[in-house]
Amino acid sequence: MKLVCAHCTLRWPVADYITDAAVQSVCVLCRRHGVAAADFANSAAQLFAQSTALTYQGAAKTTGTPWQFTKTARRQAEGIVDSYMAAPPAVLENITPEIFGNRLWRMLQTEHETWPQGDLRVVLASWGYPVETLFNQNTLDLTTRQYIREKYRHICQYCGRYGNSVDHMDPVSHSGNNNIANLTLACAECNQLKGDMPYADFMRIDQTTAPLKADLRRLEKTQKALKQHLLDLQGQLAALTHQAADPTAPGADALRQKIKENQDLVDQSRADSMKISQLRGRYVQSQWTVAQYREETRGW
Repeated sequence: MKLVCAHCTLRWPVADYITDAAVQSVCVLCRRHGVAAADFANSAAQLFAQSTALTYQGAAKTTGTPWQFTKTARRQAEGIVDSYMAAPPAVLENITPEIFGNRLWRMLQTEHETWPQGDLRVVLASWGYPVETLFNQNTLDLTTRQYIREKYRHICQYCGRYGNSVDHMDPVSHSGNNNIANLTLACAECNQLKGDMPYADFMRIDQTTAPLKADLRRLEKTQKALKQHLLDLQGQLAALTHQAADPTAPGADALRQKIKENQDLVDQSRADSMKISQLRGRYVQSQWTVAQYREETRGW
């Protein structure tokens, strides 16, 4: 949940307004730079304070001067802040919230046309920070990746299917940890599903999808057998028509019918796998969204 600051007019998380059981009318960035809550009225902040039994600290009527931004500029500024809050640990460690706030404050006071145009990397680079070092924390070499693949025999350690993606259990974007102990093997689907989710949270949520993963392993095994049988049938057909030098040789049509039936089974198996994968993905993502929401609102 976010509130619009009465001074800078940007949307900030509710936590940035709360201090000592009171809800301020202006955000933490503005307060750090000397803006007095007593000079600004914020009806949304006041309503939130009343609904949560907190004290409202702000004016009944604004006497200060709010900043004026275009919709585009406001959206860009809020995007920069959101990206910073979700940045890798290396970024947050080297560019503290106070330092970031000071640079952002100076930027907000300039004309929008002079703002750096691009994502957080572009913004930080324009401020003189080594973004390639701060953002690129994955330094695994090919030898390490191959070692992990061989160690786990190309089996995904999350679902048990074929895997070829070396995954950081605790995401490198958060931990910066490239040690062997933090590496495991995943299939492409599990690697994407887990994303930047902490290992413990992903395992806790995903363990309830065990029946779905068992079905996915079964379908993978079935698909492998069907594909092999399909190759065998195609080989038989090729040999038959080649030897007879006739595409209509006796038995060719029967083989073609078997090939079609086998391909239909392969396609149906793939469709079933996709359906189960989507179901698992929706469940994991929804549970993770709920967990994040609970964490964000814990201090309310």
